[in-house]
Amino acid sequence: MVSRQCDRALIVPDANRILVVTRHYAPEPTGSAPVVQEAAEWLAAQGDAVEVVTVWPNYPHPFIFDGYAKGERDDAIEKAVHVRRWPTWPVKGRKLLSRFGPELRFMMQLLAARVTGRIRPSRHVLSLCPSILTVLGALPLRARGGRHVVMVHDIQSGLGSAIEGGGALMAILQKVEAWTLNRADQIVVLSPAMEQALRRIGVRTPALIVPPHIDTCAITPQPAPEGAPPTLMYSGNLGQKQGLDQLIDLAALLKADAPHVRILVRGEGSVKARLVERAAEMGHSNIVFEPLVDKAQIARSLAEGDVHLVPQLAGGREFAMPSKAFAIMAAGRPFIATADPDSPMAALTHALGAGICVPCENPRAFADAALALLADPERRAAMGVAGRAHVTTEVDTQVVMRKIRQCLVGDGLTLKDQSAPCSASISATS
Repeated sequence: MVSRQCDRALIVPDANRILVVTRHYAPEPTGSAPVVQEAAEWLAAQGDAVEVVTVWPNYPHPFIFDGYAKGERDDAIEKAVHVRRWPTWPVKGRKLLSRFGPELRFMMQLLAARVTGRIRPSRHVLSLCPSILTVLGALPLRARGGRHVVMVHDIQSGLGSAIEGGGALMAILQKVEAWTLNRADQIVVLSPAMEQALRRIGVRTPALIVPPHIDTCAITPQPAPEGAPPTLMYSGNLGQKQGLDQLIDLAALLKADAPHVRILVRGEGSVKARLVERAAEMGHSNIVFEPLVDKAQIARSLAEGDVHLVPQLAGGREFAMPSKAFAIMAAGRPFIATADPDSPMAALTHALGAGICVPCENPRAFADAALALLADPERRAAMGVAGRAHVTTEVDTQVVMRKIRQCLVGDGLTLKDQSAPCSASISATS
């Protein structure tokens, strides 16, 4: 049943209403969902009337989350955000085509809701890519004279080409991406390389470059657990685009070179079963798989890693920027990324001194970098300080969301005063 608070959100004047359209939202624990959730809640905290239109949560699992599949939370107020959820099919399989059915269904639901009046157009529309079909379905939801801002977290055609190869399907997808994004008023991209990749496929819409935002008040440096072995950690989505087979190759080398070092993998996703099976077949007892922790425990979880691992696929450098790197820096920990030399991740590590980049698919370089950092606690601490300083001043939710909100609403709505981004001591990082 819709609450009275929800009823008030439905009749708020369009001039003061922000419509967020996304397939990924809370309680999905990884990927874009936490970022979009924090954005919606931050906007609501300004006094904006925020309405989120999304689907039943499922990512990164191939099933609908408990408590949602019967419509239990199809219309709810969550931290002052009006959330409307619609039925969906969970994504099953690792191929790009496996996503097409659920994404097309959401697009058709959006278009039908616009035609029937279930969704009123808004002067302020924020949509999320992936998927481009979500953005396409959101185009008619912008009211006359309004603004539609697209947050581009992934370029699907680029990632698809890196994972599955090019071809006619990717060429068609590029044309759909260009046509759709050129009808938005602003795009928000994660790196200059991502903007350049969009320009090459014909996107002309003005771009704002901002990294994934991090709540530096929620993720703070914590001391490492006492008595734990030296730990390399991967935490996040276990999907195809992460290149996670590199962790198994790393475990093989460390098993011989440093058997006392463990690799702790926390996450869920489409390739988890295959990774667990491969590690077991090879007898790698030094790599441990665990589920993701609750959101409230993220800071404590990240503290268990002396060094964090951010593997990437070769060739996917322009099409995604792993948000986990910024969470790692917020936690005051160093990271090692496998990335192409001209990638955004390589540029980030060189500029900040908070991480190390090694070539993709080079387990020897990966292992050598990890062992060198584990043997040098002073260097790890200095890298943690550098990373924390950067995210606090440049990537904190307060900083990033002010920029996005300016794109979305301009000066038409008053911005509440906010405290400065959190700061935290990192004297005991590991």
